[in-house]
Amino acid sequence: MLTLDLLRYRVTGDTVTPIYLSVTGGRKYPAAAERVIEIYKSNSGKTLGELEEEMDDTLGSAPDYKVYRGLAKMMEDYVETAPAVDIDAEDLRAKVFSMAATRGPIVRAPDLVWTNTVSQRLAEIAGEIGVSVEDIDRGLYSDLRERQILRLLDSSITPVQLIERYNTALAQAMLYRAMRMIVDVFDNYRTVFKYVKLARLMHSITPRDGGYRIEIDGPMSLFSNVERYGIAMARLLPAVLKCKRWRLAAKTNIGGADKLFRLLPGDGLTSHYRDEPEFDSSAEEAFHNKFKRNSKSKWQIEREGSVLDLKETVMIPDFKFTHRDGRVAHLEIVGFWTPEYLSKKLDKLSRVREANVLVAVPETLNCSNDQFPVPVIQFKSRLLIKDVLPALEAIAGMGV
Repeated sequence: MLTLDLLRYRVTGDTVTPIYLSVTGGRKYPAAAERVIEIYKSNSGKTLGELEEEMDDTLGSAPDYKVYRGLAKMMEDYVETAPAVDIDAEDLRAKVFSMAATRGPIVRAPDLVWTNTVSQRLAEIAGEIGVSVEDIDRGLYSDLRERQILRLLDSSITPVQLIERYNTALAQAMLYRAMRMIVDVFDNYRTVFKYVKLARLMHSITPRDGGYRIEIDGPMSLFSNVERYGIAMARLLPAVLKCKRWRLAAKTNIGGADKLFRLLPGDGLTSHYRDEPEFDSSAEEAFHNKFKRNSKSKWQIEREGSVLDLKETVMIPDFKFTHRDGRVAHLEIVGFWTPEYLSKKLDKLSRVREANVLVAVPETLNCSNDQFPVPVIQFKSRLLIKDVLPALEAIAGMGV
C-alpha cells in the first residue's frame, strides 16, 4: 500500500477526494506506468539499492515524481526478492567481526608499520568458516533491504493494471487516519465480514436498506497503535470492492482537519483480492445444484442468503430456503472440523435467536446430535433432498 507522503488528494469544502490517475484521458499515465514496469524488468537480478538508484536517476526530476514513486511502490507487490547468498547475515557478521578482532589492527592498504590487510585477513577467515571471500562480501549485509536481489517479476502486469492498483491504494491511504467508517453492503457478505474479523476491527453490523451496515471505529478514535489499525482498516476496502452494490463513507483527518471521504461503485476502483470459491466444498455445491433442479419442491434455495445477528458477531448459514408461502429456514453444513472449529461453531449456534436453523453433519465426523443446540440432519456421503425437506417443514412451522 501507499505511504501517507505519496497520498494525492483535493479538498472541496468539507469533503476530500483522492486524485486518481486516468487510463482513458491520453497516454500520459499509462506511459508513466509502462516506464516504471520497464525499470523493474531491467533490474531483475540486481539489488534493490541499484533499482532505487536507477529510479532516482531516471525519474527523480520528473514533474509527477510523486506519481512515479507511487506506481513504483505498487510494483513491490508484483516482485519477489531474496538475499544475494544463502547465508545467515547476522551470524556471519558475528563470526567475521569476532575473528577479525583477534587479528590486531587491519588496514585496507599496507605500509611499513601496518601490514595486516583486509583482503589477507578475510581470506584467512573465509577458509576457517568454510565460505568464499566473495560470499562474505555479498553476504555480510545481505539482510539489509537495499542489498536484497530482485529475483522474480510478475510479467503479466500491464500499465493499466498497475494504475488500477495505484488508484485503489490512494483510496486505502485515505483511511489511515480515519475516525469512523460506515460501509453498506448488499451482496458478498461473507467476504466482507471475513476481512472485518481478520483485521480485528471494532465494529457493529445491523440490517439496512435490504443489506447490512458495518460501522467501524477508525484509528484516530484510538489512543495507541494508530498506524497499524489504520492499515488494517485500509485492507478491508478491496474486500468491499468485490461486492456489486455497496457504499462507503468515512470521517478522516487530512492535513490536520476533519474531512468526509465517500466512495461508490461508480468511482471505478477495482479489487486485487482473488475471488473466493462460491462453495466451501464439493458436497455443498452438489447439494445446491441438485436442489435447484428439483422443480417439484415448493422451497427455493439461495447460497448464503441471510446474515444472522449474534450481537458480538454474525453467522451466515450456508443456505437460505424460502417457501412459496413466505416461510424461511436456514441450513448450515458442518464439514471437516477440529475441536477448536467445532467449539466456535457450537458457540455461534447457541447464540442463534431464530428457531428456523438446522445443521447437517456427516456421520464420519462422529458428532452426537446432543452436542448441537439446533436440529441436526445426519448424512452419509451425500446430503439428500428427501432428508432435508421434512426438516425444513419442521423448523419453519406451518405458519408464515
